[in-house]
Amino acid sequence: MQYSTLVETFEKVEATSKRLEITSLLVQLLKETPASVIDKIVYLTQGKLYADYLGVELGVAEKLLIRAVAAATGENEAHVGST
Repeated sequence: MQYSTLVETFEKVEATSKRLEITSLLVQLLKETPASVIDKIVYLTQGKLYADYLGVELGVAEKLLIRAVAAATGENEAHVGST
């Protein structure tokens, strides 16, 4: 699966407030997802990297994360922090 497919779906989900449309977008994403990575896609959809029972935490402060995302995307930190 192309990462761009995941990003496009997340952007469409973020752009709508219609629950049925969100559900439809996520269903389509999961149908297109290969079985070998379905768990990773489900965790990312929940805003997680791993299952809760694994107890894995990144331990990255919010400000540092905003700075890193801003540097990676070329956006300013104020814009990244406000979204």
